[in-house]
Amino acid sequence: MKKVIFFLLTFLMTQACLKEDDKVYGACEGECDARMIFPTSKENGFYNVELDWSREYLPYFSIDIEASKTHPKWWYNRVSVVSAEFDSNTSWVLGDSLVYSVPNYNPFTGNYTSSGVMLPVKVNDVVLSQFAGTVVNVVQNTSIYFKDNGQNLTSKRVVGPFPPQMIGDTITIYMEVFWDAGMQSEIREYSEQFIVK
Repeated sequence: MKKVIFFLLTFLMTQACLKEDDKVYGACEGECDARMIFPTSKENGFYNVELDWSREYLPYFSIDIEASKTHPKWWYNRVSVVSAEFDSNTSWVLGDSLVYSVPNYNPFTGNYTSSGVMLPVKVNDVVLSQFAGTVVNVVQNTSIYFKDNGQNLTSKRVVGPFPPQMIGDTITIYMEVFWDAGMQSEIREYSEQFIVK
């Protein structure tokens, strides 16, 4: 009798385990979704992005990105793996007058601010003419990975720099998000438009 009970219990536990392992999970617990969050509100379908043109360098801004997590079944080392790639419909060409300023410091006889920050003794401007003709997209197309903030996944992408000739232009940013879930992986595409102010 003990052998029959042991056999039945073993059979039932084996069947329960097999059914759980055979269950097919989607890429996300609900629907996989993502969104781009601009630093301004949307009006008439466009974001109006005000840039600071008074600085020494060309302006840029950042967009925050949120995405849903993958199902725990697809986590790697207890981490949801989601990445995004970007592109835009706008680029510009570098001229032959790109300049990089190199500050020179003298730690022994140089000047310091009242808070102890060293001031440069001299600043050399280096003209980077070898980059003339390089096409610069307003958003990098390299992949970024999302980080878990507890509720969902977040990341950030820098957009720019923008030359003054782009003031008033309407630019579209394209985002492709990849939820890594083995055979259940999902890819979704998103786009948003903004006007450079």
